[in-house]
Amino acid sequence: YKSTQARLKVLEMIHRGQTSHVASNFSVIDIATVLYSRLKPGDEVVWSKGWAAATVYYFLAQQGKIPQEDLDEFPNAPYLGLAETTVPGVWCNGGSVGHGLPIAVGMAWAKRNKKEKGTIFCIMSDGELNEGTTWESCLFASHHKLDNLVVIVDKNKWQAMGKTKDIIDISHPEDLFKAFGFASHIADGHEHSEIDFLLKYIEEQDTCYPKALVCSTVKGKGVKEMENHLTYHYKHVDAELYQRSRKELTRHAKTLS
Repeated sequence: YKSTQARLKVLEMIHRGQTSHVASNFSVIDIATVLYSRLKPGDEVVWSKGWAAATVYYFLAQQGKIPQEDLDEFPNAPYLGLAETTVPGVWCNGGSVGHGLPIAVGMAWAKRNKKEKGTIFCIMSDGELNEGTTWESCLFASHHKLDNLVVIVDKNKWQAMGKTKDIIDISHPEDLFKAFGFASHIADGHEHSEIDFLLKYIEEQDTCYPKALVCSTVKGKGVKEMENHLTYHYKHVDAELYQRSRKELTRHAKTLS
């Protein structure tokens, strides 16, 4: 239910602002819903997937880091359509990919050296796994045994110009993370109980290693005509689609309430 409410608000923000990336936002919302419900004092979330800006701002408002009413300013400055560090709680500028994990690794390393409590979570897309910075960061994290780092991959199987398997085929990124010294797990990125269980398991069992949770998701999840294709990576949500999508999500929310 909470994730459906998030999708409704994010849909409203993207439609009103006439911005892009609605499908990219929808694929990651279930992951974010579970993650943010579990955050403890000292935890931070680095969104390397900064083009899901509406979702970033939504959950920052849920945390109380920005005012709820500021969501209505999207995408006016500082709440732009690509998340920017001028917003409290945003640690990485959106747009260019592959930068969030290096920042998250630096934060985890600094936190560990200062003996501060808390975990650094980094939310990435599967398209970002093409970037060399990803694997350089993994090597550093593994070498320094940054067990306060958790990488969460939104594996929706699409990137900017097509299917990830057609651009650079990394069918099993969980195996790559394991090869780079991570404790690596997979999950259904829309099953809240499964995500919650694995995050708890990671916290309690995977000591002395950085961690990776690869979540298989559906791009555009929640609105059938947006699901599993590239169109709404870029296309705006017009008035007719907004009404259809809102009706579909509202109907789903009522079945869960």
